[in-house]
Amino acid sequence: MTIRNIEETDVPVLAEFEREIAVISFGDSAVVDVLFHQKKIRKAMQREREGMLVLEADGEIYGWLWMTDQINSVSNEHYINFKSFYMKPHEREEDFTGKLMEAGMGFAKGVGAKRIVGKVFVGNLPMRSVYKRFGFKPTHLTMEYTDGGAQ
Repeated sequence: MTIRNIEETDVPVLAEFEREIAVISFGDSAVVDVLFHQKKIRKAMQREREGMLVLEADGEIYGWLWMTDQINSVSNEHYINFKSFYMKPHEREEDFTGKLMEAGMGFAKGVGAKRIVGKVFVGNLPMRSVYKRFGFKPTHLTMEYTDGGAQ
């Protein structure tokens, strides 16, 4: 098992992961166009490559962590945003998820960030449990209302 920075050849697989994340998070309103996700990843690679990690084993990509280095505009606090975190379903029980999380936390420490923010869909219990396992605490909950009869 190896954790490394993203390479151009990873983009098609990672775009599929991004599509799955979108479906988990947004359901019927998810952007499922893989070409959209490929374009998004390629554009981000130009400025965020160092925070884009791939977990690979036996020549196959199993996981992906996309992090962005941020500065809070009010407090000026430096923090890391976990933009995407994905592990193939059959590998989620393995310690691959833990290794990828540890790599992300190490990245944050390496750039001097004392805080990591990871947003997760409220119904994504597996990812919520990963965050909890590593000491993350819930801080915000987004509330939405949809008028089912409105067109």
